[in-house]
Amino acid sequence: MPVAPGSLIAGYRVVAQLGSGAMGDVYIVENPHLHRREAMKVISVGGASNADFQQRFTNEARTAAALDHPSIITVYAYGVEDDSPWFTMSYLDGPDLASVRLTAAEVVTVVNQVADALDYAHNRQVVHRDIKPANIVITRDESGALRRAVVLDFGIARLSDSPQLTAANSVVGTMAYTAPEIISGQNAGARSDQYGLACTTYTLLAGTPPFQGDTSAAIMMAHLQQPTPSIAHLRPDLAPLAPVLARAMSKDPAARYPNCKEFAADLQRALGQTQSGTATAVAPVPPVGAGHGSHPSAPSHPSAGGSYPGSGQQSFPGQQSQPGYQSFPGQQSHPGFASQPGQQSFPGQYPGTTPLTHPGATGPQTAWQPLGGFPGQGSQPGTPAPYGAAPQQKSKKGLWIGMAVAAVAIIAIAATSPLWWPKSDPPPAPVPTAATQAQMDTIRGTTCVIQNAELYCWGSNENGQLGDGGENERTTPAKVNHLKEVTAISLGGYSSSTGPGAVTACAVAEGDAYCWGAGLFGALGNGGNSDSSVPTKVSGLGTVTAISTDKYTTCAISDGDVYCWGWNSRGEGGGSGDSGEELKRPTQVNGISDAESISVGAGNTCAVTKQKEAYCWGDNYDAQLGNGSTGTRSTTPLKVNNLENVSSISVGTGTHRSRDSDSSLQFTQVCAVADGEVYCWGAKFDADGAKLDPQKLPAKVEGLPEKVHTVSTDVDTMCATADDAAYCWGNNQFGQAGGPDGTSTVTAPTEVNGLGKVTAVVTGTSTTCATSDEQYFCWGFNRAGQVGNGSTGDKVLTPTQVNLPTE
Repeated sequence: MPVAPGSLIAGYRVVAQLGSGAMGDVYIVENPHLHRREAMKVISVGGASNADFQQRFTNEARTAAALDHPSIITVYAYGVEDDSPWFTMSYLDGPDLASVRLTAAEVVTVVNQVADALDYAHNRQVVHRDIKPANIVITRDESGALRRAVVLDFGIARLSDSPQLTAANSVVGTMAYTAPEIISGQNAGARSDQYGLACTTYTLLAGTPPFQGDTSAAIMMAHLQQPTPSIAHLRPDLAPLAPVLARAMSKDPAARYPNCKEFAADLQRALGQTQSGTATAVAPVPPVGAGHGSHPSAPSHPSAGGSYPGSGQQSFPGQQSQPGYQSFPGQQSHPGFASQPGQQSFPGQYPGTTPLTHPGATGPQTAWQPLGGFPGQGSQPGTPAPYGAAPQQKSKKGLWIGMAVAAVAIIAIAATSPLWWPKSDPPPAPVPTAATQAQMDTIRGTTCVIQNAELYCWGSNENGQLGDGGENERTTPAKVNHLKEVTAISLGGYSSSTGPGAVTACAVAEGDAYCWGAGLFGALGNGGNSDSSVPTKVSGLGTVTAISTDKYTTCAISDGDVYCWGWNSRGEGGGSGDSGEELKRPTQVNGISDAESISVGAGNTCAVTKQKEAYCWGDNYDAQLGNGSTGTRSTTPLKVNNLENVSSISVGTGTHRSRDSDSSLQFTQVCAVADGEVYCWGAKFDADGAKLDPQKLPAKVEGLPEKVHTVSTDVDTMCATADDAAYCWGNNQFGQAGGPDGTSTVTAPTEVNGLGKVTAVVTGTSTTCATSDEQYFCWGFNRAGQVGNGSTGDKVLTPTQVNLPTE
């Protein structure tokens, strides 16, 4: 029965009751000797008066009191009063993580501090056994910055497992965060705490626990049998974190990280590959009910200054030949050349346009033949949306103390009581980023998209780029087997006069790079030149977070460094850039680090770093390096001038052929988003199709909303995401820019009709695709069925929903 304020417990005067739970009551008390306020937990469960339990309590309290770490709650004193064990500890002015929103960067900071605390305890043979959001409290300084994360309840979980307590406490730990080995009856160990920390991390980032069920037994079975869900399902912007969390949540403890700090360090590195450091992640109300402990309620209390009375204030880590004239060995055609007379080009010729800003086209038109090029970013993780739609709990900000949450009452045989799961509105779709953009790609008659971390492809299949083991074209999507936890996809092409052209596909799956399809010049990174109709893992890389491929050159970001392989005649893969050079295996590109995103486009590569700077290398005939010069190529990355806070970059190419001349030349354009605005540079033409002096420095594209998120460009078509919509401009020969008739040039950025809330858009070889209201839509050129509507034809003028197979 609760003790009234003013009463004494073991000489401590009770000021107020903070809360109560199945393990007992929590009070604010005054220390009679130090005249300070502390928190007291009085254990009052059935069996607590048993002498053996009281001895065990004394042992556990002594162990907890010996822990001296800034991120572990400080236990001051303990004893037994009237057969009720009690202990006092410091109290904290701050909420627990079950009731607050944190940015992704703050979540990782918390994980670093908690991991350090857990490893400290584990090195002293102390296991927590109940790591979950409600057992971690945070404090902030006067500026609002996160100061400290503190772990509560060391020793309580072990006490809850005491045989002297009632059977209701026979299984320990809140089930949503309990390791499978504990559920199976094995002893908890250090890696059990790591599993709980990983589940907690997932919950804080995704807004929901990784494993759920309608009964406690169902949750147990989910931990034991279901595969670890990918954070990319709910947070595609945090896709690089997926393999890290998957390892820490492995069913087999031996497969997890050796210690918690290594898990936290990998998580920090993975976050560095995203743009999520400042967006809000929400931790909504955790599931409660049978099998779920609930935190005792605590009254609101005025701030006590946020001071931490623990041991010290240690801080923890938060944290050249002209294009079109270079022939390739074994190739009949030359890259960049238009179709020969009498041959039909793919995807056809379209009227000339004025690239970049398109002030309007008048006078004679020219004909253009598209050349490959990555339509958008490679795998660029990006900024997430504020996952803040869930109704916020009443604040638990107040004098949080080390109070023990009720041990979960789960008995495997009888655990059939229904759970009531508090529901919240689903989180809003992520803000468009290069990470969401990397969920789909389309090039030269082939389209691929990612849904629920699985890859689906359709369209042309001459090189086995659909990954199904064959070479038959398909006009509707089919799943690509052999890949799990897919977080990014990139398609790259090379022109052909007889069909769609050669296509290479590369993806990031489970943190590894896989390539398949056209393999000439080492594009697949396996040391050979042969095509492959099934995904093949690229060896020699670490944790891969981004990938981009085009025209037999592939580049990936591995642990922040850039590695390239395949064709390198223009320095696009680093290396020497000598004529005919091939990189058979991944080769590191010197001069760039901390890369977040990558885009490869027929002779050039551009990347964005963690510092939000853009770098380009390779050819420079159209000033596509953006450094104010032309002509001199570079095999090392050069910073693009006059851009700050770059969040998205795309290299696009095409082939220009004038109607009054048979000559054809490749052109290259690059567009980027900097400070929320689109800038483009490179090839430039007048309204009559005559080639002008190139745009040597980034030029702002007018006519877009204030805040642009991503941009994609190819064959002189540009598309961007802004204000929950897709905007396109430029070449519209096949309706890929959303123009009404599919023939005229769209001279200014124009919203694409027929879409809802857009979170990504890519354009490639006159086909455009977008993600709208969590569905995929495609339109534009469709000769190989790449729009995905089950048919083929020259053009589809309006966005058409792609129906992915259900399994």
